[in-house]
Amino acid sequence: MLSNYFYNKVMSVALGLVFSVVILPSVAPVVAAEQTELAKEHQEQQTLFTRLQKGEIVVGMKDVGKTKFVTGHILIDQPLAKVWPIMVNPFEFKGKIAPRVKKIDVVTDQTNLSVLRMTLDTTPIPLMPTMSYTVESKYDHSDKGGKIEFRRISGSLKDFKGTWEVCPADGGTKTALTYSMYVDPGFFIPQWVVRESVKVELPRTLQALRTRVMAVCDDNERPEVHTILAANINAHPHL
Repeated sequence: MLSNYFYNKVMSVALGLVFSVVILPSVAPVVAAEQTELAKEHQEQQTLFTRLQKGEIVVGMKDVGKTKFVTGHILIDQPLAKVWPIMVNPFEFKGKIAPRVKKIDVVTDQTNLSVLRMTLDTTPIPLMPTMSYTVESKYDHSDKGGKIEFRRISGSLKDFKGTWEVCPADGGTKTALTYSMYVDPGFFIPQWVVRESVKVELPRTLQALRTRVMAVCDDNERPEVHTILAANINAHPHL
């Protein structure tokens, strides 16, 4: 019995040493790598917010599977409840935020879903035919912010999809907005050329949106009367 006791004791210590020497070193690098990645992500978010607070519009890229989306970030000096009705209303974009939007036909109008037929004015572009496409948008909201997911369902463009995401910033006095977009016009043109064009156009749209929001909130301009149900802030009590 005594020999068995010492044998078991020695084996227990030996196995403990094996575990600490062999297993732990293999786990530690994984944990360290995760911590490093989290620290890097946190630093990137801090740097982004610092740039946004200076009034910058930050354009970037993100991969979703094999699809590359162009992203734009902006900070608007108004609470989310003031930004949402203008950002969601397509008639605010027509002739104001996005001057090339020529006509909007509302096919479906619900609190959490819309289907819109958009017609763009392409006359400034030589030999470019009028472009028209139908886009479906889904609207979601929570106490942390709001999101719009949109996608092309028919029309001139081969593919068009993305998101608008908004969340409160600076204690709810401001709104952080991120716009992500992928577009395939359907005719031969390299995707990198399309992305570079979007990177140029996107800041103009976001700046126009911010300018429009501030003008309406400062009572320098009147909000657009024509709207859709999803833009009604009373339909989204969490915002």
